[in-house]
Amino acid sequence: MAGSHQGLKKVGRFWHYSLKVNGERLHGSTRSTDLNTARGILEEKRRELLGGQGSRPTKFLTVKELVQEWLNVHQSSFSKGHWVSAECSLRRWVLPNVGGLPVSKMSTQEAMGIRSSMLEKGCSGTYVNNTMRTLKAIFNYGIRTNYLVKLPFAVTRLRVQRKPRATVPAVRVQEFLSAVKRASRNPHVAVIVAVMVGLGLRESEAMGLRWEWFDPERKTYIVGKSKSKQSRTLPVPDWLWKAIHAMPKTISEWVFPAEDGKPHRAQFVKKVLQRVCQELGLGNVTQHRLRASFASLHSESGTPLTEIQGMLGHRSVETTMIYLETSLEAKRKAQDALSRRLGLA
Repeated sequence: MAGSHQGLKKVGRFWHYSLKVNGERLHGSTRSTDLNTARGILEEKRRELLGGQGSRPTKFLTVKELVQEWLNVHQSSFSKGHWVSAECSLRRWVLPNVGGLPVSKMSTQEAMGIRSSMLEKGCSGTYVNNTMRTLKAIFNYGIRTNYLVKLPFAVTRLRVQRKPRATVPAVRVQEFLSAVKRASRNPHVAVIVAVMVGLGLRESEAMGLRWEWFDPERKTYIVGKSKSKQSRTLPVPDWLWKAIHAMPKTISEWVFPAEDGKPHRAQFVKKVLQRVCQELGLGNVTQHRLRASFASLHSESGTPLTEIQGMLGHRSVETTMIYLETSLEAKRKAQDALSRRLGLA
């Protein structure tokens, strides 16, 4: 039957499962649109009904086998970058230390040993914490699939001092945008970067600009539904409006169509951005750090936090706070202003 696969059936966008074990029927939605992920969820539900019967005895299941099963089940539900990162850290640090160990023998001591070996090799605290979080997720999966009754280890997170992340400071924005324009062979690159700086859009939102979402009378742009599932209307500054509308208008609905007529793919501006930032000594200003630059520039200009939140499209002001970086120049001005107020300047 089309749309059905051994206990799974496509209903609308999602795969639904239906199975019967020992006379008990269980059915419902996997909440997954991916078949492989749905199969993994179906297998978990089957183990739940079996109460562990028919599954491999835990004392014979190794950490390596549990890791591989977890990777197989979750590969389709993770982004490629996330999956590769998780697989790499597991292969490099977890499996060499405890891969051959039965999951029933895993302990806090073993987990601490992994962490210690990573720190001894100079791994950053953030990388170590991420690896431990992945390991915890794997063993929690083991609990859900009845391989384990409880988490066999407890490792506290390392306290990592947050370092200031790179942004484009106000005094160098014009220099930065000019350098990007000079370094770009494709004129789309410079304008897309300008859009991310001037409107605070995500990379996908900037490359997916549509002509129909501009309002010439009010000089605004409507950002379609994004991660927050809400659209938002942004005023476009004159300098950016001119740059965008200088783009040649074709029959395409997109402002920046690629050769195939669709928006450019992810990382389209990455190489130019890296070259320019290295040339100007700006540090690792990624595409997403341009969004943070937008937030920080507004914060330094005195824009209320709630307005910045609205322009970024965040549901929570706490999320917006993560994006804000204060430049040394802004801190110096604040110190000078306080000194004058105290009569010490």
